[in-house]
Amino acid sequence: MSGPVRVVSRILNLKEHEGLTALQMFAYSFLAMTAYNIVRPATRSQVITSLGADNLPYVQLGAGVLIGVLMHVYTRVIARMRRGPISGSQLAEVGLLLLFWVLFQTGAAWVSVAFYMLGLVLGVLLISQFWTLANELYDARQAKRVFGFIGGGSVLGGATGAGIAAFAARAVGTNNLLLLSAGILIVCVGLVASIVRHHDLKGHDLVPEEVVGSGEAFRWLRSSKHLQIIAVVIGLAAMGSTIIDQQLNMAAAAIKGSTDEITAFLAQVTFYLSLAGFVVQVALTSRIQAFGLGFALLILPVGLGATATVMLFTSAIWAPAMARGLDSALRYTVDKTTREILFLPLPTDLKYRAKPFVDVTVDRFARSLAALILLILIKPWGLNLSWQQLSYASLSITALWIVVAMRARLEYLATFRRGLETKSMGASTVGLGLEDAATLETLVEELSEHDEARVLHAID
Repeated sequence: MSGPVRVVSRILNLKEHEGLTALQMFAYSFLAMTAYNIVRPATRSQVITSLGADNLPYVQLGAGVLIGVLMHVYTRVIARMRRGPISGSQLAEVGLLLLFWVLFQTGAAWVSVAFYMLGLVLGVLLISQFWTLANELYDARQAKRVFGFIGGGSVLGGATGAGIAAFAARAVGTNNLLLLSAGILIVCVGLVASIVRHHDLKGHDLVPEEVVGSGEAFRWLRSSKHLQIIAVVIGLAAMGSTIIDQQLNMAAAAIKGSTDEITAFLAQVTFYLSLAGFVVQVALTSRIQAFGLGFALLILPVGLGATATVMLFTSAIWAPAMARGLDSALRYTVDKTTREILFLPLPTDLKYRAKPFVDVTVDRFARSLAALILLILIKPWGLNLSWQQLSYASLSITALWIVVAMRARLEYLATFRRGLETKSMGASTVGLGLEDAATLETLVEELSEHDEARVLHAID
């Protein structure tokens, strides 16, 4: 057994072959996110220089609809593939990057719009493919030991890719970043093929969650008040993030010049926020959650309100960059973990069927709605607000978000109690929620019940 495999196996309490797979999965997430974050700044800079930052909401509005269609088609296609859908789709992604490298030589404006949409789809696919494979490889007990480690590769990959883009954009030009990203994805394809072959995984086992009809999804929302509140929390978070993105894009377009300069600047922002996210994940997430679910739910909206206030009083570009960094550092660490806790007390069938819809579709719809609102706020035919004045919209969302977050905590505890009473909540799903003191207190209260079955369920 090699040195790195031995170290990983000891730290994570894994067997030899499991340690090797964990290292491979870490490398997979690292390479995939490195490739994505090399081209991610370019997707925005190309649109900003060709169409202008104030027209970016039009692209986001169209992307919200298009991504839904593309993800539906993607799921149906790979459901019919018998082997290797992840490697096959990654090869297609490599081909698309090479195609766009050629198309950018034409200088046509539509190419930058299409490339922006490709970037959005690429981010969704790479993350979905990685966690689909991870859930196929590991059972629940292994996941508790391994997921934190292999997921750390994506954080480091994000910082590495952004750092490479910040340096290379000026050295080789924005267009050539696509070639670099494609080369890294090719290495990723070989790594994934090796993992799938070694574990003899079948392609039909690696299909992500099934896309469900909108009618069924709305029936879920109508049937669960708690699910409705979760959907509103996710929607407000997405809208707040979209406004911050627009402020950063408009500030970059106003202060920076060429496409390469904008690409380098956006890459630098991504680099620093990736490092900040890693620090928050490792050092602060567990400590913040120790203060309780309510406190953790309020961290992001309060942070959004604070940075919005700062931007009202300064036109320096560091202000929207700081806001974007704080949003990303908290969104995929503290806020993401906290939102996962909110799903715990839902009945198992409802949770596993509704969660993909709420996580993806509600987020996508909210971002499209935010793009429509932004057009009204920033266009000359609307209110014609500057990027600083958009902070008034952020403050409005913050106020509503705080109210809903406080309501979410109360509804979570009420749903948790009902789940214990009806035994609709499986014992194996509660572990993460015990980080919250109120959840643990509610569970302990069950031990004083006269119903012996309820007490035994609480002990489990």
